[in-house]
Amino acid sequence: MVESNVPLLAMPSGSILQFLLMTVPLLCVYLYFLFLAYERPSIADPDNPRYEDDRIRLTDILYTYLATLVPFSSLVVYMLWFVPMRRGLSRRYESDAIIILGDVKYTESYYDRSRILNADEGGIGNADRASRVVRNCLHRLCGWMTNGFALRNNYAYVVYDLERVANHPACDYEERGGESLSGIITKRVRVYHRYPRERVSILVLPEYPYSGQPKMDMEADWASFAGCVRTPSREGEGGGGGGGEEDVIIPKRDRGLGVLAVATFWICFLVLASYYVADRIEVIDDAYDDEDAVAAWRAFKIVLGGVVPGVAIGGNWIRWKIHERWMLHSGSKEKSERTGKNDEVERREEEGGGGGGSYIQMS
Repeated sequence: MVESNVPLLAMPSGSILQFLLMTVPLLCVYLYFLFLAYERPSIADPDNPRYEDDRIRLTDILYTYLATLVPFSSLVVYMLWFVPMRRGLSRRYESDAIIILGDVKYTESYYDRSRILNADEGGIGNADRASRVVRNCLHRLCGWMTNGFALRNNYAYVVYDLERVANHPACDYEERGGESLSGIITKRVRVYHRYPRERVSILVLPEYPYSGQPKMDMEADWASFAGCVRTPSREGEGGGGGGGEEDVIIPKRDRGLGVLAVATFWICFLVLASYYVADRIEVIDDAYDDEDAVAAWRAFKIVLGGVVPGVAIGGNWIRWKIHERWMLHSGSKEKSERTGKNDEVERREEEGGGGGGSYIQMS
């Protein structure tokens, strides 16, 4: 059993096998479709007693194959292009980022507790009490399902002061003509350590002041695709002083090659199967009025030559731009309520207390 302080870095060890097994039923159905395409010319004769039987149009089978080809192609482009780009951006934090202090606000909640009705309130009848219980159960269930699909519990908010970024010796953002850095940034980030933290190390790329990410969670992200990484304990990272839990060793858990192999197999199968079905449609074109070989070959060429590259490459490019903007430029800014004197005192306390985290250059 995994300890609670070990971050969830990847899917369980059987995830590749699970992914493969999940596609096996679909493969069985598609092989049956392929058998129908193989058998169809033998019954495409008005004198055949099976000619008038209900049947699945080969054109519909072709469209099904081509439609399935699009998501698997997108997955392959995602694994071959998007994932390396995301990892490269993450690695920039390891080599180029500066460290300042900030907070991580995290609340693990499957539903909005403010909307839960009190079923034990006095003065209400049994019918109202039962109605409130049912409404509360439905609200909790809907909230749990919504959070599960949205993976909301994988995200938190990091809060840090832009003035700390501006005062760092390695930051020349304002000197290069950028806006004056002041105010408190609240930014939604991906987290692996799911608990709130105060006065922890925040990594910020000097040229992107809004790019703050918790250092512990970035180390966990690096661990998910690069060997064993030692992540600091909860007490040690929080600046609370000595002792505490031992550091966590996180092993490499990259299983992208397995997913890539399964997706590549599906692409090869779907392209060849689509070609074969289109050829079978050409054979039976004269026997059935609802089969059109010209339209089938046109759909085959349009999907392979336009739709698949457009969706797979264009969709992943758009997704990358959204991810890049989310990492480097997102966040809301509020006016800082600190005075310059208070901020200077706080910085001295950090330096004198051994934290020193506000002015450390990553190497």
